[in-house]
Amino acid sequence: MNGDKSLNNKIKTELLNQGTEFVYFVDISSLSEEQNRGYPNAVLFGMTLSPDYLQKISRDSEYVKKMIQNNQQHRDEFNQTEKKTDSMADNLASYLKERGYDAFSQSEKNLNSAGLYNQEMKRTILPHKTVAGLAGLGFIGKHDLLVTPQYGSAVSMCTVLTDAPLKTEIHAPAEPQCRDCRICVDICSDRALMGNTWHVNTARENLVDVYQCTTCLKCLVFCPWTQKYMKNQLRQQKTGIEPGFFRDSSEAVE
Repeated sequence: MNGDKSLNNKIKTELLNQGTEFVYFVDISSLSEEQNRGYPNAVLFGMTLSPDYLQKISRDSEYVKKMIQNNQQHRDEFNQTEKKTDSMADNLASYLKERGYDAFSQSEKNLNSAGLYNQEMKRTILPHKTVAGLAGLGFIGKHDLLVTPQYGSAVSMCTVLTDAPLKTEIHAPAEPQCRDCRICVDICSDRALMGNTWHVNTARENLVDVYQCTTCLKCLVFCPWTQKYMKNQLRQQKTGIEPGFFRDSSEAVE
């Protein structure tokens, strides 16, 4: 899509300097006005979970449960990356507003303040993974999480909606690659996953019972795509080779 490439580059450079590992500029104008709030574009960015953290949960499936029991959630890496991406989204929205554009950060705090997160149904109107699908970043797995070829499900994302004249892209939602794999379903001790394959019109309730889910992260970590990412990263750590896992299908920074 036509847009201001120089603004894309400024935003991307700043986000990468702050520690994000991927940045996408996405055309969301095809979504309903309820979802996109009248904004034509979105900036999607995220960070990956470290291989060491993923390995901890792989070795101790009760890791997250113990963190919660010991009231140590603030030390949990996933919790920290979620807060960091939220903060970056708030800062980016402020940056765009200072330059005369309208922008809305989809951070947890902002969504709650705007009444856009339904606490009872544990649902937001426009999930980050929906924007990620339009960005071509990955597909929705049987665990109702985004699965990317590069990182598996080991990503923490946030989005900023804006009317800034960005150079954007849009992709058709990718078909799931889970096929007959049921690892996430079988490993879920909460019995929260239904084992169904996602399609464009699939309701969340046909994939996961959010009221049964305790966010143990086992489905995220033991997804074969996440395990592949983790093992590759650990192997590269041992050999001293730079991971080189950054991927971005949007225009490169000049």
